[in-house]
Amino acid sequence: MIKVAVVDDEKMAREQLETYFFQMSSALREEIDVQTYVSGDELLEAYDYSMDIICLDIQMQGQDGITTAKKIREKDDQVILIFVTNMAQLAIEGYAVRALDFILKPINYYSFQLKMQSVVKSVIHKKVKTLVFNHEGSIIRIVSEELYYVEVEDHYISYHTAEAIFRQKASLKELEEKLEGLSFKRCNNCYLINLKHVRSVRKDEVLVGGNWLKISRPRKKEFLQALANYMGGFRV
Repeated sequence: MIKVAVVDDEKMAREQLETYFFQMSSALREEIDVQTYVSGDELLEAYDYSMDIICLDIQMQGQDGITTAKKIREKDDQVILIFVTNMAQLAIEGYAVRALDFILKPINYYSFQLKMQSVVKSVIHKKVKTLVFNHEGSIIRIVSEELYYVEVEDHYISYHTAEAIFRQKASLKELEEKLEGLSFKRCNNCYLINLKHVRSVRKDEVLVGGNWLKISRPRKKEFLQALANYMGGFRV
């Protein structure tokens, strides 16, 4: 899932971009979660580092988009910034905060798609990693998105996928480092879970890949917060 923030003090502009992202989500067959904010202050107050792309209006009541972007960069140097403006000359200031591009108002879907499709695809590419290893004499290739969860037992890790379970002698810590930055989180010392495939949580268990897995008490708060951030950016 790709998480997008749309920041604009005009309701119509927020709704238009939200609709366009929904259309792009359908076209690319990729889930895009859009959170809208009426001001830079509101975004900064809710900021939790889970956003992939921020579409930021430059001219807003109160704190302007350039000032907001500077404060975001103090917190996060990875998130993609896209300025939205009806004055192209203002967007030049965006280079100071490493804005990737700008969208000129009034916006139509064709120009939006030209600008944003490559941006969204680049985020998708960064969110997917390929694991290749030997399993019972065969070479196995698993795309991270297809992985439900990983289980460790007696120096072996088992990759649980919809297709099958594959085993490899390896360290869960090393695998966790390979998948860093993706939607994987430990619910206890034995399981590394792909948050994308979580279907339910009840008390101290999480349902993923058709199996209920134990959430340990020391990891519960951190795991549930990571899951909440992934699903919608709210706090538990």
